[in-house]
Amino acid sequence: METLSLSGEWRLSPLSAMDTEKYTRFFADSSTDGRTTTIPCKIPGDIHTALLERQLIPNPYYDTFELDTLWVGKTDWKLARKFPVTADQLQGSVALLNLIMADTFIEIRLNGTRAGICHNQFRHWSFDITRLLKVGENLVELIFTSAEKVAVRKAQKTEYMHPYSEYPTSSKNRNMIRKAQCHGGWDWGPNILALGIYDNISIDFMPTGRIEAVTTQLRPQKENTWDVEVSIVYRAVRKAQVTVAAHLKDGEASQSLTVKPGIQTLRLNFQCQNVERWWPAGHGSPILYPLIVNVGDQSVEKRIGFRTVEIIRKKDKSGGSAMTFRVNGKDIFAKGVNWIPLDALPSRLSRERYAQLLQDCVSANMNMIRLWGGGMYEKDVFYDLCDEKGLLIWHDFMFACATYPSDPEFLADVEEEIRYQVTRLHDHPSIALWCGSNENLGAITWYEESRKNRDRYVVDYDRLTEGVIGRLVRELDPDRPWWPTSPSAGPGDWSDNWHADSKGDMHYWTVWHEGKSFDAYYDIRPRFVSEFGYQSFPSLSTVKTYAAEGQRNLTSPVMEHHQKNERGNAIILENFARYFRFPTSFENQLYLSQAQQALAIRTAVEYWRSLMPWCMGALYWQLNDNWPVASWSSIEYSGKWKLLHYAAARFFAPITPIAYVKDGFLKVFVTNEGDAVIPDAEITVKLRRFNGEKVPSRIFRTNLGANSVTEICSLPLSELVANPRDTFAYVTLSVGQIYRETTVLFALPKECQFEEPVISLQVAEVSGGYAITLRCKNPAFWVSLDAEDITGRFSDNFIDLRPTAPRTIQFTPKEPCSHDQLIRHLKIYDLYSSGREKA
Repeated sequence: METLSLSGEWRLSPLSAMDTEKYTRFFADSSTDGRTTTIPCKIPGDIHTALLERQLIPNPYYDTFELDTLWVGKTDWKLARKFPVTADQLQGSVALLNLIMADTFIEIRLNGTRAGICHNQFRHWSFDITRLLKVGENLVELIFTSAEKVAVRKAQKTEYMHPYSEYPTSSKNRNMIRKAQCHGGWDWGPNILALGIYDNISIDFMPTGRIEAVTTQLRPQKENTWDVEVSIVYRAVRKAQVTVAAHLKDGEASQSLTVKPGIQTLRLNFQCQNVERWWPAGHGSPILYPLIVNVGDQSVEKRIGFRTVEIIRKKDKSGGSAMTFRVNGKDIFAKGVNWIPLDALPSRLSRERYAQLLQDCVSANMNMIRLWGGGMYEKDVFYDLCDEKGLLIWHDFMFACATYPSDPEFLADVEEEIRYQVTRLHDHPSIALWCGSNENLGAITWYEESRKNRDRYVVDYDRLTEGVIGRLVRELDPDRPWWPTSPSAGPGDWSDNWHADSKGDMHYWTVWHEGKSFDAYYDIRPRFVSEFGYQSFPSLSTVKTYAAEGQRNLTSPVMEHHQKNERGNAIILENFARYFRFPTSFENQLYLSQAQQALAIRTAVEYWRSLMPWCMGALYWQLNDNWPVASWSSIEYSGKWKLLHYAAARFFAPITPIAYVKDGFLKVFVTNEGDAVIPDAEITVKLRRFNGEKVPSRIFRTNLGANSVTEICSLPLSELVANPRDTFAYVTLSVGQIYRETTVLFALPKECQFEEPVISLQVAEVSGGYAITLRCKNPAFWVSLDAEDITGRFSDNFIDLRPTAPRTIQFTPKEPCSHDQLIRHLKIYDLYSSGREKA
């Protein structure tokens, strides 16, 4: 089989104008190619990026220019290119045109004749174009219809409305079409209704046929031996005798058989011995083995990981039930984060950015990513990298925060989508769970129309979730756990998991959306929290990329435009007043928002980890941003770590002390995720006043149980300290080569009688970067370094300092920078200074 790639430069032109001035400018600024006025557009890629590169639209990420680009998604477009075909390619072959990630409503014309229509971003489209091709030059045209136009027309034709969540800049009726839902705007993302082809577009010339898909069924037998069944979906264009072969580890099989025209499934069975299992990050190595499959002269290679995964839902005396991921027989506390598409402009979905973000997860001691249902089934590189890095994936299907149609046409389209995606992703060991949607069951209670007609919308939900998605998951991937929606109490249980914490997974938003204090995280005893979060602003270096100097004020039009949650800034500012002395400058407001975010998420995670094995998962919202914005992310759009991500590396550490004050007691725990007991660990509760004066310490010695949390002590605060406002504690763990510490304040930060820390630093050049040594005269809290516009990574950040314990942190710049450059840009923030005018 020969494949002709159609990637590269295409020619772009508009077919309709939503704004006469912009349309006229397009023609005035573009070049003429024959009879058609066009501009170049790279495929794979998107139309917005092509316009941006030619300066036909402003940067939608800057200022409020997003609003000036909304017309692009409301316009119809044409992409065209010419390509040659030889007589040898056509001789005796069937030609199939393939499109992957085709977004979304596209009529394909070949040499002036319609060749097919695409109408779902998440399907693999394949069209027989054999009779439309000719020897020599051919013309292919892709006619894009505005997705919003189609969505509105579909909504107008339905018998009753299908409500959905809307945001400050929202595309209408996004739930009526099969497209990334967040492309139409979200409470953290812009309304950039992208159009384009984001992956492969090619023509296969098939003399015999092609391999459509390869999946494996892996069954563990005795010791390290596994039974393997390889299923090959093969599309034959004529009857032929072919040799089918597969090789994996030390097992292989082959046979000669006859294929007939049409799609058929070919199967091979064999055993693999001496197999090493694939393990999640922090629990072992993610071992992968190459599988090579041949049908005739065509070959497919993929990587296989041998592992078992199940969800334990054991009922308890309280009437609830556990939600525990068990991998290879070991119960795993899921530590991680929610993932959204990494850019609103699909042309920017690069392998380098996927690799960096996923490595950032591993570096923060995470082992699970929830791929959220309002985004997209990701590119192959995402899943390959998760396999390599041992990152488990909680995988939503792409439905979120809405009611959806259940008419036969819509469900048939979804069925093809699910069949393609589950088959495509079937063999990734990283995927731990298929989940039907994000919040769709709960969404029925959000809207007046669905509340009034609940049964109607429950039927719609059930037809989609269980009637199509769940049915297909059980058919196509029966060995992988199925979860109907998130949050949920599990298959067959329709409980209200928005507010019930006794079973299944929760989305706990009481602290953010309801404005409760951080202590509200202590009010629940969840089994698994798959969404919770707290916002912050990005750092000044990121703010500079979208706000001019005169706009750098939290209530300026530009800063408010880059806050898509309607109450977002108010909530952040309200908690400044609740917990802190109000920050004295714009820069300090940015810093304190990140410190506050880290405190909120740390409060939740450490408490829930201390409940292990009652609670067995905490996935905070969210890892990343798809443009520069105030949001719940722990990594800014630029890739810069927020303070939360540095904190996460500590509160997700496999072995770490946990300390917090609850119900008037200082409670101390230590986690140990290892498989062995750690003997004779020393845990010290050291008390200090803010002027450095020592208060008697408490020392505890104990063994740390394997894969568990150990309670160390519960000390009455009233007996521990005379004045909570002038005293703090730091808790240390020391065992063998392991030393960890954590700090506890006994009063609100605004009430604490801090002394001015007087922080000094020294910077020395070392291999790979710079060593920054920090010292203080008095205890300093939440000390944070920022290199401003110099991109790079600190080895640690958001730390507490004591006069007797200098700290050295390494800074690794992404690009070379001199010692003097770093000194000029380096800034230090701390809790004391953020709320006080400089002397």
